[in-house]
Amino acid sequence: MRTPHSIPVRFSSWKSAAGGIRLRAGVLAVLCLLLSTALAPSLGAEEPEGGWKSAENRLKKSILAKNFEVAQGLVSELAETNEVRGYKLILKYALGGHSYELDRLAGRTLAAVESSNVRKEVCDEVARGKNSKTKIILLAVLRRWSDDALAMKTLHGALRSPRKEVVFAALRWIRDLENPELSMKPLIDELARRERKPQDRVYFDLQRALEELSGYKFKVSIDWRNFWKGRKGGKKPPPKKETESRTVLFKRPSFFSVTVDSDRVLFIIDVSDSMKIMDTVIQKPKRPPEEPGRKGRTVVVKPDGASGSEKAPVDKLKRVARITRVKHELLKTLAGLPTHVRFGIMDFNHQIGFFGSPPPPAPSLDKPIQHAQAPALMFASKSNKQKAADWVRKLRPSGATRTDLAMSRAFGIPDVDTIYLLTDGTPRDEKNQKIAPELVLEIAKMQNRFRKARIHTVGFAQAGFTMQKLCRDLAGQNDGKCVLLE
Repeated sequence: MRTPHSIPVRFSSWKSAAGGIRLRAGVLAVLCLLLSTALAPSLGAEEPEGGWKSAENRLKKSILAKNFEVAQGLVSELAETNEVRGYKLILKYALGGHSYELDRLAGRTLAAVESSNVRKEVCDEVARGKNSKTKIILLAVLRRWSDDALAMKTLHGALRSPRKEVVFAALRWIRDLENPELSMKPLIDELARRERKPQDRVYFDLQRALEELSGYKFKVSIDWRNFWKGRKGGKKPPPKKETESRTVLFKRPSFFSVTVDSDRVLFIIDVSDSMKIMDTVIQKPKRPPEEPGRKGRTVVVKPDGASGSEKAPVDKLKRVARITRVKHELLKTLAGLPTHVRFGIMDFNHQIGFFGSPPPPAPSLDKPIQHAQAPALMFASKSNKQKAADWVRKLRPSGATRTDLAMSRAFGIPDVDTIYLLTDGTPRDEKNQKIAPELVLEIAKMQNRFRKARIHTVGFAQAGFTMQKLCRDLAGQNDGKCVLLE
């Protein structure tokens, strides 16, 4: 039989149990709150206006509609979320070469990021992505992360890309790092891999990068490797000169002292009326010594053949038309081209001529040039070089100097990765009206953004300051060398 006190005891026990449950629930709620606060930055507390799906659709539509101002605003909005998901959308849509300003904004936005997760996404896109334009933009971003081991590994890994333009961009930024300890070994490894193949611009660009980073010059990878191992081991480097090598290398031809260091070359020759002007030169000019130069290097070649202030002995002076001087030099250059090199020659005044093919159509954003329509480079076979020589000998000066037209047509020729532009005057149209040099620079800038062709310039110094500045700026902007003839 129950006692009167049994019920209150049970009720009291139940109250105690309920209180414990409430206490545990309260503690659990506090823990969940603390945990959610700690994880908020990584889980994404902020979302773009309308949500992620809406932001993605708006970004896609704005780019397809070429409404790039709206796209730039959306990129900024996605970056403000500080979320990996937002940066993934920027990588996926905003870096395809659709707009120069959009690419610049997206690149600057990514370069400012310190998150290791975002940086890994960028490195993955460079290593495994399929869009070469995106990769070229992102390589400039990696250059800004020189203290990040993964970024530097990815930058050097781009040297093995099958796309030459990607390799050219990677080499440009590796040179700018100016860090031998970081870059010498991957550069030597890549040189060793490529020297088994016909020598192209990538091969010579690798040599150039090694020379600029080390201050020394060697011919083959084994010599570079021994030099670098010795230096790492504390051994004294050899004198700064070319060492004897067990490998036989062909002598490379040059065009007005600029070595032809590519196997996809286009020569652009000014044949405007001013090329009839007579200059005083010696009959057998002595070439200036070959030196590796950084981008924009300018060499002044005097009438006596020497460069700078040094003068060679003058035996015989001769008055020679500029076009004759150019023909003589170009014929020597063509004769020295190895057979694996592909070359083309364009002449320009107010019209365009091209050796072996009709002139290419001007590039158009609405109707991009089809490779089948554009003239092609030709192998430097004996017969092709002879035909080219006959074509060069028939060049006759006349008309205006449409440098802008020549530059725009040059980028309509597929495969060209090195251009030699020779001119003797400021750009002018058929009515003798001046064309702003900035227009030529802008054409090269936009057409060469992802092509990464190197542009060397050769000009006649007597043509005046405007032409000299154009030659210097064009070479400097496009990683080339400028030579001024007197």
